[in-house]
Amino acid sequence: MNRINFLLFIIILIFSSEVVAEIDKVYHPYVEAYKSEIEYRMLYKHDDNDSNLDGAQLHRLSYGRALTEKFAMEGYVIGKKLPTRSFSIDGFELEGKLQLTEQGEYWSDWGLVFELERDSERDRWESGVGILMEKEWGKWVGTLNLFAEYEFGKGVHSEFDGANRSQIRYRWARYFEPAVEFYMDEETRGLGPVFLGSKKIGVNTLNWELGFIFGFNHKTAEQNLRFLLDYEF
Repeated sequence: MNRINFLLFIIILIFSSEVVAEIDKVYHPYVEAYKSEIEYRMLYKHDDNDSNLDGAQLHRLSYGRALTEKFAMEGYVIGKKLPTRSFSIDGFELEGKLQLTEQGEYWSDWGLVFELERDSERDRWESGVGILMEKEWGKWVGTLNLFAEYEFGKGVHSEFDGANRSQIRYRWARYFEPAVEFYMDEETRGLGPVFLGSKKIGVNTLNWELGFIFGFNHKTAEQNLRFLLDYEF
């Protein structure tokens, strides 16, 4: 990919902001061949100016496995805790990731992610596909996600929308990599520091992420704490 195409890609990524999608995580385009994983993700919101956001929580627990050297599947159970109600399980998601290129084969590494989510509480479905791109410059790594999603079901106007996520990461050490992440969609505007790391446990790996994403519009919580713990075996 030449520089002009790369700049066009970034422009598209920045301005394609039409879907409601929570601050979550930035996906990388790689598949660990024939590996299994158990992953837990949490998002906690704090907002002194909006009681509907303050204290809201989103939890995801998943099991996944790479079925081939390039394709992995993952299933999620989704729970929510809102300020006005107790914790409940009200969603399920099936996700597939396809690694398109070998790491370092081209100017950047590419992959695709496919999602199908069921919101049981609102009786809605959401399907989507994301383009994943990653590029290394020495110890710096840039990752871009561009999503197109389609929501349908009860009480929703069915349409295609888009969203983006991005991350700039410094590979300081395997167990500690500081980064900055940016989230943008129809309602969300978020930017903030994230810390990542991994620890080998025999032949297995424990990965962790901790991020503090600050919202900068009235529809995004002022502070968003995101946490990820992933065990690969």
